[in-house]
Amino acid sequence: MTRAELLQRITAILSDIVDEPNLVLTEDTTAEDVADWDSVTHVKLMIALESALHIRFETDEIAAPGDVGALIDLIQKKL
Repeated sequence: MTRAELLQRITAILSDIVDEPNLVLTEDTTAEDVADWDSVTHVKLMIALESALHIRFETDEIAAPGDVGALIDLIQKKL
């Protein structure tokens, strides 16, 4: 899966979680850039990504990504 495809998948999933249909993410986007992306939302996102992509994150990896680009890097290692 390409970085662009993963960015699109992450955007779609997070958009559903925060109920923001016009959400736009870039690789530089952080949780602070999205109004409703708090710690609970982050856990929901990680669980949804695990389910959608058939991967598993280690406990220490869940909090690790600082921005969407780092999250994409982490997912690509898992795929």
